[in-house]
Amino acid sequence: MTPNDLASLNDVYSLLKSPEANKQTSYILQFIWRDLTSEFDIVGPYFTSPSTVDCQLVVACVFETIELFELHGLKTSVLVCDGGSANVAAIKASHDCHGAYSISEDQEDKYKVTPWMINPYRPTQKIFWLICPSHHLKKMINALFLSKLNGTKQFRRGDKCTFGWQTIMDLYKRELARVSQNCIRMVPHLKEANCLRDAWTKLNVHPAKIMQQEQVLGELYWYTQQDPLPEGMSTTNETLLYLEACNLLFEQGFLSHDRVRSADAKVLVNIDKGFSYFTDWLDSLLKIDPNFPHTSATQKSFLSWQTWDLLWIDVYSFKALCQWFREMYPTYFISPLRLSRSAVESLFSQYKHNAGGKLDSSSFPTARATHLVKQCVSGHHSGKGYRDDKLRKHNRNTPNKEKVQ
Repeated sequence: MTPNDLASLNDVYSLLKSPEANKQTSYILQFIWRDLTSEFDIVGPYFTSPSTVDCQLVVACVFETIELFELHGLKTSVLVCDGGSANVAAIKASHDCHGAYSISEDQEDKYKVTPWMINPYRPTQKIFWLICPSHHLKKMINALFLSKLNGTKQFRRGDKCTFGWQTIMDLYKRELARVSQNCIRMVPHLKEANCLRDAWTKLNVHPAKIMQQEQVLGELYWYTQQDPLPEGMSTTNETLLYLEACNLLFEQGFLSHDRVRSADAKVLVNIDKGFSYFTDWLDSLLKIDPNFPHTSATQKSFLSWQTWDLLWIDVYSFKALCQWFREMYPTYFISPLRLSRSAVESLFSQYKHNAGGKLDSSSFPTARATHLVKQCVSGHHSGKGYRDDKLRKHNRNTPNKEKVQ
């Protein structure tokens, strides 16, 4: 239709053709509600944005979603998201913090932070924030990767030697040597792509999990026990300690299959042990240089302040959540695996399948509706013991107590 086809629509037509017309959706925020004590999930609302998602949009969408869930009787106790900049800014804004966390010398635990907020619809309760452990694990392994030769990091504990990704590259060379000698590999799942880490590998959870599992740790420990001592022993030891801390935090902590029932639960103990490695590491650097700039983007001896802040959020928020949950529901337990974004990732995968492999702003509503319909009708099928008998005709003279089923 042109402006001459219908004069009365000229203003509308001109508006749609103007630069101020509505832009196409580029980003979508999808929410899902999960029950902490069962496998009950509800696909929540989604919000669209034509431009990059910022902190204000995240906060607005979060509070509107919480209100919608509360109206339907669904309590919100914890919010799980990835470590994107807009999400982290929203987390810190919720407890009146901006920028990097600072170390406080005025309290018993100088690293303690309070990443939670008051539920505006239930003022007597708190809402805790958590960074998805799978996403955080990728960041921790990518941080170690940055300490490769000629990398942007040169990790160092105190006045000890530097350590980093070269240890992993040497491990892979030893694996190739075992193959050439027809020996069994000690880390069967380790591939060259896992060590070189292209852009796709950095986004994948599986290669990151391999680096902190028992096979890699076992091979590095075996190497440090050789006689005579191999070259670069101290570097290998330091890298091993880093990966062992990641193993305690994630494999035996946030991503553990164990359940949290008490204050001395194995999961909480492992998380404390893993976190103490990083606090001791930072303390060793501050001991040498009290003004060590751990919040600087140019320092090379420690984790970037963004990755370090995410670790603070996860550790202290999860511990506070477990304490609150035990007090509120002493007969229940928390499964750490429920507190991840895996459900949202799986949801988007199903949406993409419903959209024929191409999920964009135009196909998202249809793909989502298709998933919801499948979810509703999946339980309505002929199961075991179902009798598909013909219905008998109702007899007008049949007494009420003998009504036909």
